[in-house]
Amino acid sequence: MLAAADQLQPTYRGPLRPAVVRLAVVLLYTAGLRIGELAHLTLGDADIELGVLHIRESKFHRSRFVPLSADAWQELQRYLKQRLMLPSCNESTSPLFCSCANGFRSYSIGGLREAIQEVFRIADVRGSDGRRPRVHDLRHVFALQALLRWYRQGVDVQSQLPKLALYMGHVSIESTAYYLKWIPAIAEEASRRFEAHYGDLIAGDTL
Repeated sequence: MLAAADQLQPTYRGPLRPAVVRLAVVLLYTAGLRIGELAHLTLGDADIELGVLHIRESKFHRSRFVPLSADAWQELQRYLKQRLMLPSCNESTSPLFCSCANGFRSYSIGGLREAIQEVFRIADVRGSDGRRPRVHDLRHVFALQALLRWYRQGVDVQSQLPKLALYMGHVSIESTAYYLKWIPAIAEEASRRFEAHYGDLIAGDTL
């Protein structure tokens, strides 16, 4: 998908279009952001020294700080080198994802969604049913991958849910628990854990 984003062509109104879409894909996939949160980021929201994003008054009017992974941090640094070369619109309140349409302004949610869907098309990303994903599905993948890592590391997944809820900006842990739905990969890891803890007991009962 990153290679597909790099294939996008800059335009007069979007000179940074490939770089914008590449970073958008990275942040949606590795930080589980909502696309609306992405579109509203400003330069001041990106702490380049610490690798942290400030998500301001997002859904349910909740703000939060989102630490980035090392790779995502590098992608942000790479993008900002290009972004800050624009001749103006570099105040802290200026949009992080900047378009030149009708003067310097932020990419719209619809514009970002359309560009990311174009990346899905170029990279031929499809689900098991042959359908292309929605942009919001990247947020789902982020949450499911976090759960899978915890299962594989042998940690107590239920005790980690409040951390995931805080990171993703959920208003309650019930919203985060939604991602515990029974998909094959999670079912397999849960079965392995169950067998590790209770396999001997069940085997003994069957003798």
